[in-house]
Amino acid sequence: MRQPYYKLESLEANSSVGYLLKRCGVLMTQVAERRFESLPITFSQWVVLIHLAQQEHVSATALSEHVGQDMGALTRVVDELERLGFAQRERSRRDRRSVEIAITPAGRREAQHAKRVVVELLNRLVEPFTDREIDTLLTLLQRVHTHLQEALAPEAAVAAAPRMAALERPRRQRRKTVNGGAA
Repeated sequence: MRQPYYKLESLEANSSVGYLLKRCGVLMTQVAERRFESLPITFSQWVVLIHLAQQEHVSATALSEHVGQDMGALTRVVDELERLGFAQRERSRRDRRSVEIAITPAGRREAQHAKRVVVELLNRLVEPFTDREIDTLLTLLQRVHTHLQEALAPEAAVAAAPRMAALERPRRQRRKTVNGGAA
């Protein structure tokens, strides 16, 4: 069995995979937000739009989990996208009690237009690397991503169990009163 790479006495931020990935994400978002200043949407809004472009309809909870924003922040982003005509909230076709978020045709066009800024930014980011180094970096990041998803899977299954049990419970029927109304 492999010896642990990290040790309590030697762990430092600049050699921590978690810290470096987090810092890279923060810096990438800051740089991207600056690049988006001339566009009608922010980088954070684009991230939501690009995810919506890949989904027919998505719940706010699923969208929040995917883009990594809390529900309050996501609500503000979706409110603004809705105001701009780029997204809309709709009743779920599967469950009329639920609301789902969908991209509009204008939102799809804006997401595609803004994607050019992201492509330019990513190309600038990887400029100092060879194609082989970029491919290696992507392969390693994809492995880390997969490993993290697998690590989260048992927790997600445990968290989903009460929701699934609630969905599987039979609904109580309303009792009728003598005069025909519900009890």
